[in-house]
Amino acid sequence: MAFPSPQAVTPYTGPFGKAELLHLLRRTLFGVSPADLKAFEGQSLEEVVDHLLDIPILPPPPPIRAYQGRNESVFDTGVPLGTTWVNSKPIAGEQNPNGARRGSYKQWWVQLMAQQERNLREKLVLFWHNHLVTDTNEAVDLAVLAYRYNVLLRQSCTGNFRKLMYDITLDGAMLRYLNGEKNTAGAPDENYARELQELFCLGKGPDSQYTEDDVKAAARVLTGWNINYADNYQSVFRPNRHDKNDKSFSSFYNNKVIKGKATAGAGTEEINELLDMIFAHPETARFLCRKFFTFFGYYEINGEVEQQLIQPLAELFRTSGYELKPMLRALFTSEWFFKTEYRGAMIKSPADFTLGMARQMGISWPVEENAFEARYFFASQLFLQMYNQGQELGDPPNVAGWPAYYQTPSFHELWVDTATYPKRLATVDSLVVRGISTGSGTQWVHAESKNKSFRADPFLFVKQLNQPHDPNVLIDQLVELFYGVSVSQAVKDSLKTTYLLKGQSTDFYWSAAYVAYADNPNTTNPEARQVPRQLQDLFAYMFTAAEYHLH
Repeated sequence: MAFPSPQAVTPYTGPFGKAELLHLLRRTLFGVSPADLKAFEGQSLEEVVDHLLDIPILPPPPPIRAYQGRNESVFDTGVPLGTTWVNSKPIAGEQNPNGARRGSYKQWWVQLMAQQERNLREKLVLFWHNHLVTDTNEAVDLAVLAYRYNVLLRQSCTGNFRKLMYDITLDGAMLRYLNGEKNTAGAPDENYARELQELFCLGKGPDSQYTEDDVKAAARVLTGWNINYADNYQSVFRPNRHDKNDKSFSSFYNNKVIKGKATAGAGTEEINELLDMIFAHPETARFLCRKFFTFFGYYEINGEVEQQLIQPLAELFRTSGYELKPMLRALFTSEWFFKTEYRGAMIKSPADFTLGMARQMGISWPVEENAFEARYFFASQLFLQMYNQGQELGDPPNVAGWPAYYQTPSFHELWVDTATYPKRLATVDSLVVRGISTGSGTQWVHAESKNKSFRADPFLFVKQLNQPHDPNVLIDQLVELFYGVSVSQAVKDSLKTTYLLKGQSTDFYWSAAYVAYADNPNTTNPEARQVPRQLQDLFAYMFTAAEYHLH
């Protein structure tokens, strides 16, 4: 098959100031804080992107037991509180802890997202979770397999896509989710074979002309794989369950024939031939590049974007041997990524809205060693906020992922409707106004987890900004940080007058009050004592404004 000569992706050559940095960080981080801006201050676009792509090799510490059962004496007794459960099988005769472990896994994941380091890993894990979909609570069910799936995405998020597809094909969670473990020569199951082509590698576009017979042949290639439940849930190949006949494919795949094998290595050999065949087609690279652009760049691809960005980006991806990092670097430094009309043009997902707010505001997590119950409790509340807004982390609605990432023509607009918008307002109320408390109940074994309160502190936030005593500078900086789109001076003046000046006519009212409170938080000055509440009201209003829902 002949391929066109690779073309260069047009690099961005415009100014790289604060506006461009904010756009890049809004799309690659969950929330942008003053500390994020300071960390990248003075760096070039290339330096910032290289830093974002510098992913730690080792995964973070695993999830731990921060839960109790209704009858503690017979509930997951093999896993002491505060230690990980990922290498411990439930003890026979005890209450099954798998549901609690699944909750622990999701809370662990939420913590990593809400405390994202300044790199792309957490956003990429979410991307891959939405692309290479499995669930947690239904088909997969086993918490340890859901955790291993997550670790695989973490370790592979900027690696080689071809290798990731081999690994995910044999991943225990995927084998359970798409019936791979039930796929035998006597009863071929087409679920994974179909999604491998339709959703994971080639898509359903006009240039993806694989056939139903191709799906059936691929299913036969994939027969024989199973999970050894007696051996730590390891994936295993059973030659006696494998289809040993030849598998013939259509002209879309150049009439490829994968010779049937009857050896112990037949499973891996035939999978590799199948993947080599799929990855030899140029549509694979184009399809993945489109998915990355619609997730990070803009939700819709027109003919101009296809020709000038997707095609050369895909050529780079393919000729690099499907290495992800060069392709991602080219995308994030491209002219198309920084198009003015794409900035602030997408509605935030519930994860971006909720976790972004928590991370942007720097909401404090308890750091005491024995406060792990409080940390996991707060994570459970953030998970619940996202769930209420329509994004259940770990359990997308189906194998295609969340509709807002792919369903034309509404795309991102599907995140907000009459049911989910009030839930977003409730999230603002919980994180900024009322706060979330762990209480003092007997469910907490360690005192460090009792009476912990989680709430944004707007005063500590504005202390990080330049000249917070000047109401005009303060409003300018908050609008810049919080809003994905620009607003008029009239809107800024209204914010200042309503929330900082409280209807007063001169800026000195705020300046004097702020300085007095900053100098002495215990001041008796009545205007100064109102400063924290004024900022809280301002932040709550700004977070409910339409502009905050955009990035």
